[in-house]
Amino acid sequence: MNGFFLVALGGAIGASMRYGAGLAIGNGAMATLFVNVSGSFALGLLTAYGVARNFGGEQAIWLLVGVGVLGAFTTFSTFSRETIYMFMEGETLKGLSFIALNMVGAIGAFAIGLFTLRRLLS
Repeated sequence: MNGFFLVALGGAIGASMRYGAGLAIGNGAMATLFVNVSGSFALGLLTAYGVARNFGGEQAIWLLVGVGVLGAFTTFSTFSRETIYMFMEGETLKGLSFIALNMVGAIGAFAIGLFTLRRLLS
């Protein structure tokens, strides 16, 4: 039951951070791109930390931050909605660019976070 509490607490924090990013950047594609890329970077850092520590007694950190905070902070469903809206509005090139930026940005940010912290911890 403790795991559910940690995920719920982290989810509330992550959702609040996502809302704050929307307010700071403006709701729309740029806020989604920011949270997907920065959230992926943070997940890369957390993964490197977990690999280095084997997440032994630190499963609580994974549940709180990895599943809860970052799960609620990143917004794949919003990304999907905004992409479809771009296509529906006839902005095909913008929609395809948005897909590419999110995929390359998020995967690249994850890799950078993972390998940076791995190197620092070794």
